[in-house]
Amino acid sequence: MENKRRFRAVIEGTEYTIVGNRSATHLNQVVELVNSQLAQLAELAPDMSARDRAILMSVNALSDQLVKEQRIAELEAQLQSLQAKGSAQAQAPKSPVAEPKKASPQVPFTRK
Repeated sequence: MENKRRFRAVIEGTEYTIVGNRSATHLNQVVELVNSQLAQLAELAPDMSARDRAILMSVNALSDQLVKEQRIAELEAQLQSLQAKGSAQAQAPKSPVAEPKKASPQVPFTRK
């Protein structure tokens, strides 16, 4: 079982206790980001309620998460494809490679 930690966070002036296994550094970064984004929403839409700002921010966060998960899936598929190609190339019989011809220097000069 993982070690659960209790972390106190202040979000928009309200104190919350977060229980999880993330580091305090990670949770501090999350709380700073939450407060920053909520403040931006308050500036952009001062008439919006705190509840509506929180819901809008949650929707934005989940949308970003889905986009990132899709991108991760695409990159994992590309990685598997490249690994399969690399494995196939490693197993393919090697053909002799001709030694490249050495070029002679073509520097024009004259001696006096």
